[in-house]
Amino acid sequence: MSVLEDREKMVASDPAGMYERLENFPDQLREALAMGRDTPLSVSGDGITSVAVAGMGGSAIGGELAAGYLAGSMSVPLSVIRSYSLPAYVGPSTLLYVSSYSGNTEETLSAYADARERGARIVCSATGGQVGRIAEEAGHDIVRVPTGYPPRAALGFGLVPLLFVLGRLGLAPDPSDDVEDAIETARSGVERLGLAARPGENEAKELASWLLGRVPVVYGTAPATSVVANRWCGQFSENSKVVAHRNELPEMNHNEIVGWSGLRPMGGDARVVFLRDEDDHPRVARRAEITREAIAGAGAEARDVVSRGKTKLGRLLSLVQLGDFVSLYLAMLGGVDPTPVAPIDRLKKELARF
Repeated sequence: MSVLEDREKMVASDPAGMYERLENFPDQLREALAMGRDTPLSVSGDGITSVAVAGMGGSAIGGELAAGYLAGSMSVPLSVIRSYSLPAYVGPSTLLYVSSYSGNTEETLSAYADARERGARIVCSATGGQVGRIAEEAGHDIVRVPTGYPPRAALGFGLVPLLFVLGRLGLAPDPSDDVEDAIETARSGVERLGLAARPGENEAKELASWLLGRVPVVYGTAPATSVVANRWCGQFSENSKVVAHRNELPEMNHNEIVGWSGLRPMGGDARVVFLRDEDDHPRVARRAEITREAIAGAGAEARDVVSRGKTKLGRLLSLVQLGDFVSLYLAMLGGVDPTPVAPIDRLKKELARF
């Protein structure tokens, strides 16, 4: 019997309770909605010509999802900065959203300092730490995020308040209705994908079993589901402890598709997931079909996964939720604890020595 057929074994293989955080995702979105509406804002949206989100890892993915979701409706450009320094355009007419779950991410702290020197308008998001302390001293607005989560499991807190900040400043539409849809879609997702759903009726368990022992390759579509593909690969790395690959259409049709004509692409062990959404451009949908033919010609298997939900935000988060559960079940099948990230902890300790 597979571990995915036995709830007791699944729970025992996840001692820190990552599954509880995934199953509580709808409640997290609800809490994040209240935070977004209620957090006091003193910064003005008048004259803002650009928005940047400074963050790393799980603290940056919310900004990337916001950029993908709002690509057709933002009145100014939004970019995500995963670095120690900021682009030259950041200045007094830029809104910088500083996102660090711990409040102590060194790259983000460096970007924060850079933004203060340039006179950017700043809103922070953190549980506390140095970001929280500096924000209080400087009088910057701060979204206080609940503690007790691995950053990758706090996505709702990284995404939803940011959407409300942008909406309240007049830089993007009010996200209230879309967030409500995302909450209901996520509740339905927990029923379909959670531990209690049997493998034969659970898409996440089926995908995890299909990917076990293989190199996961995830293809999304620019500008929205390509961000979700990035999230899937991050979750495979941190939760499942496997290296995965991602790319986006149509860009990969101008380079990477040629790699599927070579000898044993990715060692012959790849299995490919295409993330599909109703907003995909018709030409991209056709490109995906042709790309699948190329992958089949290389001897690899591919599957489509299709978003669910009434709104773009609900659909994007349905794909995120599916990937999160797939990574959890892949960890269980592989006999690894999904929560610890020992190599990251070691890296931080080594960096702290210098």
